[in-house]
Amino acid sequence: MSEKRQLILDVDTGTDDAIAIMAALLSPEFEVLGICTVSGNLPLANTTENTLRVVSLLAPQVPVIRGCAGPIVRDLDPRRKYCDNEEVLEDEDGNRIAFHVEEFDGLPPARIAPAPTNAVCWMVETLRAATKKVDLVLVGPLTNFALALRADPSIVEHVGQIVIMGGGCEERNSTSAAEFNFFMDPEAAQIVLGCGAKIVLVTLDATHHAVLCGEDVQRMRSWHTTVGDFVAQITSERIKAYTLFQPLFKPDSASMHDALCILYLLDGSVITKTRLLPVSVDFYGGASDGCSVMDTRSVPARAPNCTVCLGTDDEKFSRMLLDILGRAKG
Repeated sequence: MSEKRQLILDVDTGTDDAIAIMAALLSPEFEVLGICTVSGNLPLANTTENTLRVVSLLAPQVPVIRGCAGPIVRDLDPRRKYCDNEEVLEDEDGNRIAFHVEEFDGLPPARIAPAPTNAVCWMVETLRAATKKVDLVLVGPLTNFALALRADPSIVEHVGQIVIMGGGCEERNSTSAAEFNFFMDPEAAQIVLGCGAKIVLVTLDATHHAVLCGEDVQRMRSWHTTVGDFVAQITSERIKAYTLFQPLFKPDSASMHDALCILYLLDGSVITKTRLLPVSVDFYGGASDGCSVMDTRSVPARAPNCTVCLGTDDEKFSRMLLDILGRAKG
């Protein structure tokens, strides 16, 4: 076997984050150095506890490091608008319907605790000490790594590539202009995109085709494993949310956005369309706050800084993901 690729994950767990974590931990191609948490899909306490439960189940030796509880500056100015789409409702029986469950009751309580440091310091120290290039997979708001770069810009020299779930060319979700991760901390996104590292931007245009469906849920339940039952449960909940909030989405399906970043690192052919583009992020507080601005002109004004992923082989995605998740025993 070739030498393992060292990874750092940064997550706001979150259902699709949980699946990305599982995919990374169940792939022998990777050595996961640590998993940092950030506020995003849920408050930091929830994203950390959910991450601890996933890691405790599959790889309790991997450190989980608590990160930032809010954006760098976004919430300092009350004039900046927030998401204009509501993603939490109740059904007729009073049950909460949302894309992300606050607590992973489908997993045993965590048997591990967060590391006794914060994610920003841990990233700086870990990358400084790296003896080979480390890949970063950032699938939440980019606050942690942006602050690490502000603390020590030289750490980028130890980064192989940064795979980010964020932004959108034609697709958005938090506002008419912005994808969620960039919208939640636009300043952080701009800092990271401008850091000079090799960046792969896995946009909503690609991740909306990274789906699991009801048939996949039944297959996972047939495994009779904790991982299979848990992923089947959260996939079913996501399908309900997509049916309610995005009725024009592919029927009986739900996107697993963050997992696509892990599968891309395993086999880049799961992405079917890419463009090398200059990308920046609007952070001026107006109607396009958090928008990923992509210069698609034939002669752009500046050099490209991102490989932008715009399409996904949906059949390959689901096949790869289920093959990986099926490795879990018990």
